[in-house]
Amino acid sequence: MPNGKVLTGVESMRMTNAYTSALCAAAVLTAVAAAPATAQNFTNPGTIDIIDDAETTSDINVTGVTGNVTGLTLSLNGLTHTYPDDLVFGVYNASQDLGFVFFSGVGGRADISNVTLSFSDFAAFPAPRSFVGNTELVSGTYLPSNYLDFSFTSAGNATSFSDFLSGDVNGLWTLIAIDTVPADTGSIANGWSLNFTTSAAPAVPEPATWGMMILGFGMIGAAARRRKVKTSVRFA
Repeated sequence: MPNGKVLTGVESMRMTNAYTSALCAAAVLTAVAAAPATAQNFTNPGTIDIIDDAETTSDINVTGVTGNVTGLTLSLNGLTHTYPDDLVFGVYNASQDLGFVFFSGVGGRADISNVTLSFSDFAAFPAPRSFVGNTELVSGTYLPSNYLDFSFTSAGNATSFSDFLSGDVNGLWTLIAIDTVPADTGSIANGWSLNFTTSAAPAVPEPATWGMMILGFGMIGAAARRRKVKTSVRFA
């Protein structure tokens, strides 16, 4: 009998079964992937009058935020002021006893009127620093911009918005607006807002779904066993 290579049916089935199992595992992982990110927005639309050389506050009560919080954006909706460099803005979360100053030394001396400013850790650049280059403050989304290093004296101090996300974001949030020098005034016409980006935990299949998966794997195994007949082909 001539010598030659032997390809057995058993070895062929082992390769096919391994490939089929990998595909099924990938399908299961896809089925339990996390749901798409969603956004939850909370707004206090009341006008905030910025009192000259004084502090003003405004509250938002956040409720019902669930899932994994991955981002936070704070917006000032319609800011007007005759000397933006006077302004300092911070936010305080009562349930975490944590504060964050995100605006100081911004905008210089040029008047601003009805601009909407959003602040996020994921913005491309900070707000324009006062008296450095072009300091015109226009509507847009900015990185936190605390150039003068203001801080809270009676609460913990966050270094970014992300610091709030490791705790419970539900509860009372307070915006603090401070005019630090006499002679100029302003307002935030449409209040302020907090926007939370959340992603749901990976979906867990219901028991019936698990049953179908187990049945599916069992059927694949049974089919493989039925087909596992040893055959051989010789090549001269």
